Amino acid sequence: MSDTEDIETRIAELESRVGELEQLIHDGQAGDDITGMREFVEKFGPDTHVERALAIACYLEQYQSQENFTRADIEDGYRTCRAQKPANMSDVINNLEDKEWAMKDGKDGQSKLRRLTGSGLAKVEEVIDDGA
Repeated sequence: MSDTEDIETRIAELESRVGELEQLIHDGQAGDDITGMREFVEKFGPDTHVERALAIACYLEQYQSQENFTRADIEDGYRTCRAQKPANMSDVINNLEDKEWAMKDGKDGQSKLRRLTGSGLAKVEEVIDDGA
């Protein structure tokens, strides 16, 4: 493939991506992830760090298509929501598992992966539906 063909292919791919993004914006499906996560967590109305972590994990799964999450993902969510992190994030994540709202889902390098359970997702949906 010549340099010209390579450039033309790249331009076509970029035009396609821009078109898809413009359609999402037009349809109202693209939003500000920071505002979106913060609003989602506020709508859930967490009373505890465990509930806040559950809401953040649910947002990651539902709106960012993340199948699983790490401790760092939850910590980033706290920063995004501008909420004070708990003193011991490991305890919060262990409590998610104790309540059967999350389960272990392997490893990614040194990071342990977790995934929300059906009861974790149901808890968030129940609270948000009741508040709506």
